[in-house]
Amino acid sequence: MNYYENINSQLEALKLKEIEKTFYEKIKDEGRIIPKVIPFKGVNTDMLYIKDNKVLFLKFMNTTDELFSILDEELLEIMSEEYDLLKIKMQQNHNQISYDYMFVMPYVSIEDPYEYGDFVKNNIIDKDGFEMLMNNEKSLDDYMKDENDEIILNLFLFDVCSEYYILDSKLHLNKNFKKISFFSNEYEYTAAVMENSQIVEADSIHYGTTLYNGASGTGKTSLMLSRAIKLSKIYPHHKFLIITENKQSSGDLREKLEVLCNDISNLEVHTFSSFVFKLARMYNLVFDYGMLKKDYEKTFENLIKQAKNVIKNKRMFKGIFIDEAENFSEDQIKFLEEFLYKTKHIFNIFNCKATNLTNNMNIFKNKYENIHIDKIVNLKKNYRQTGSLVDFSNKLGQNADKYYKEIRSDIKRDVFLESDPVRESGKNQVALIKVSDLDDQISSVIWEIEYFVNKKGLDYSDIAIIYPFNKKRLKNGKTIYFQYMIKKALDDAGIEVIVSDENLTSLSRKNGVTISNIYTVKSLEFKAVIICELEMLYNQKIADTSQDYQVNDFAGDINKVYHAVNRATDYVSFVTTFSEDTSDIIKVINDTVESEKIINM
Repeated sequence: MNYYENINSQLEALKLKEIEKTFYEKIKDEGRIIPKVIPFKGVNTDMLYIKDNKVLFLKFMNTTDELFSILDEELLEIMSEEYDLLKIKMQQNHNQISYDYMFVMPYVSIEDPYEYGDFVKNNIIDKDGFEMLMNNEKSLDDYMKDENDEIILNLFLFDVCSEYYILDSKLHLNKNFKKISFFSNEYEYTAAVMENSQIVEADSIHYGTTLYNGASGTGKTSLMLSRAIKLSKIYPHHKFLIITENKQSSGDLREKLEVLCNDISNLEVHTFSSFVFKLARMYNLVFDYGMLKKDYEKTFENLIKQAKNVIKNKRMFKGIFIDEAENFSEDQIKFLEEFLYKTKHIFNIFNCKATNLTNNMNIFKNKYENIHIDKIVNLKKNYRQTGSLVDFSNKLGQNADKYYKEIRSDIKRDVFLESDPVRESGKNQVALIKVSDLDDQISSVIWEIEYFVNKKGLDYSDIAIIYPFNKKRLKNGKTIYFQYMIKKALDDAGIEVIVSDENLTSLSRKNGVTISNIYTVKSLEFKAVIICELEMLYNQKIADTSQDYQVNDFAGDINKVYHAVNRATDYVSFVTTFSEDTSDIIKVINDTVESEKIINM
């Protein structure tokens, strides 16, 4: 059975027809297939078939002989117009590509082609032609034109199927298609096709609300982008919205969309706050910029109240996607839901509770209890980390959840989700380095950098140093400016440094070691991550386990550790002055790291 036979969508453009399944089974070992290709807005094909660098678009028609006898001329006109539109677009954008476009009509015998004789002869496989294909009396090769240059073909595939590509992916899982390199806006990018299971999930779009749960690294954002691009092509006259948690993530998604998609005019990307401010401008909501600076939260809440009154019955979007939904409140999610069409809308929520770094962290409550969910999908494959790091992340979550349940019997659900590695395992990839003081901690960080460069063959740009905050005020009134301290130490050691901020994205070119607090590294990933100065975290222990807020605050700090760990693809090093006796956070980490990997300084 061909993998794409598992596509399950309620959308007409993506529905898998029964005759399609038959066709998949027939040609499963012949050529390469890309399903449900929308090469240009307004042209929906069911399959792009590639063999020997020859290209054939296919569209399957469920038209019965009885229906065709009534609407024969009209249907031929519609199909002919779609073919002509594809032909014009191909001439404009890909005139070097040799291709053809065939409509498969397995239930229809065409007796009178009217004025469409050439089109019927050259671009329709009718009942007789289909039976010849099924009986091996004819081959798809007979419908294909000239062979294409391989490089030009691969760039063409990226252009017409960009929703199936992942930019700058460290993996190349789909061996049916080559990883490509290209230049855009003076930058060189690489792109690899998703594996088949990701493509199937991207196309299996349902109406209503779908909640996607998955651990960090399970491809939630890639899936979201794929769906958003696909829908923007299928419905060029409808609008779609992506909402993400912060400016860095928003910028990262916009940059990826600009590279992946030539036309994103009907696809918007916003943070929640920037979306509300857009509404304020659109509908002339009343607010004072001076009050916004003085009391941001109160002024912002007032804007939302106004927006709720103004936007009644203003259904603006066919589809809305919420990335990093764990960082949004239930009220915010419901607010966004109000902007969807009343019927046949797509509302996709992508969630990982363990990466919630906001003050609304609550491990006692399911925030989706009062939100109607039509479908829940759990993503399990981890595409980011080596098997060893995936195992560490899973065990870190297990230990944290065990800790919560031991101190509070009323915690019934887990915070952390487990994932299964796609990449191979590595050895000695996690280290917990205990030092005596802050100076030793900084020295150990520099030592780790040199170790990764000299022993593991990494570049400085492959490495990040992550700490909780840029600065922290101590109880004695003094302030530690850790970002300044670590940057100066690296400068003195002759190590090039990049200071992460909200403008740094995953596609940004990095010329040195990235230093960042937890919050400005959310969209980034590195081969090696050094996590230090965890002493800055405020909730090392829970003073009163009966207090929900204290448990939630501690869980929020564990989430920060988990989030930092999952910025790494290959190596993680913890450097700390604390021990498991001093800090329950270190105890959870210590219990997770294998004893032979603990290094004492």
